[in-house]
Amino acid sequence: MKRVFVFHRIIDALMVACLAIIVFSMILQVFARYFNHAALAWPEELSQLLLVVFSFFGMYRAIGEDQHIRLDVLPGDNRSKLVKGARIAGLVAACLFVIYIGYGGVELASNAWSQPSTAMRLPMGIFYMVVPVACLLSLLAFIARIRLLLKKETSPS
Repeated sequence: MKRVFVFHRIIDALMVACLAIIVFSMILQVFARYFNHAALAWPEELSQLLLVVFSFFGMYRAIGEDQHIRLDVLPGDNRSKLVKGARIAGLVAACLFVIYIGYGGVELASNAWSQPSTAMRLPMGIFYMVVPVACLLSLLAFIARIRLLLKKETSPS
């Protein structure tokens, strides 16, 4: 359990670093435009790519903390087998979606290693790898949620 907590802190630190770099690069771009009257080529591209990194790892953290976006139309308790089954079915559907997106991310990343980014000239495969990595982590988080629902005993009503 301690390793999971440390891993979450590492992902959180990565997300904070992404936001800090985005803010710094955008401030630098504003200064370059207004004081040097010449825009830099790389800050917008870096910010866009880091925003994607932030979003995908944020998806993983939200799922892990059970804070992902969902409709709460079912009763809050899981005492009913029907409610529990519907929640598990929804999580399984989300797992299938994450697998589909992750598979597409693997294909995208594997085809993009020779494609340099426009301004920074870095291989796009580096940035696209965040999609399958975050989807794999999200899949594991969904599986943990499903296991938790299955493990909970239904209390008699």
